[in-house]
Amino acid sequence: MKISNSNRKEFAQLLSTTVDVADDEATLNETLDKLSLNDLERLKAYLSGSMSISLFFMLRFIVIYSFLGGLLVYFVYLYQGNIKIIAIAFGLLLGILIEHILLRVQVPLLTHSILTHRRRKYDRIVQVIEVILKKRYLKELQNAVIDF
Repeated sequence: MKISNSNRKEFAQLLSTTVDVADDEATLNETLDKLSLNDLERLKAYLSGSMSISLFFMLRFIVIYSFLGGLLVYFVYLYQGNIKIIAIAFGLLLGILIEHILLRVQVPLLTHSILTHRRRKYDRIVQVIEVILKKRYLKELQNAVIDF
């Protein structure tokens, strides 16, 4: 979702006020009822896609370093007699293994818990927005049918 530079401050203010009142459902409903359909749609689109996926980064790490490890094994097989190539390959392989071990050991629990709390809050906001949008669209549809 792209937001123009002129609307960025307005949208940031809208987002911050909505997230601030998300803990109280009555206040959240009042705040979201005051918004226009366009603002509700933009807010829903932004909050629905604002989750960072850490699984992708771990999978990316595995794919990239598997390729590099395979390449190192190929070079060692190809240049078995060259001590320099074997030493460089062994050093890179050791670096890859150490980085992999550090990735497994250093699990950012605090970061994941903060992201989980924010995600629950955003999901609650999105659910309330969906309910309000359904009611408003139904009301507009009924008005369109009556006027037809």
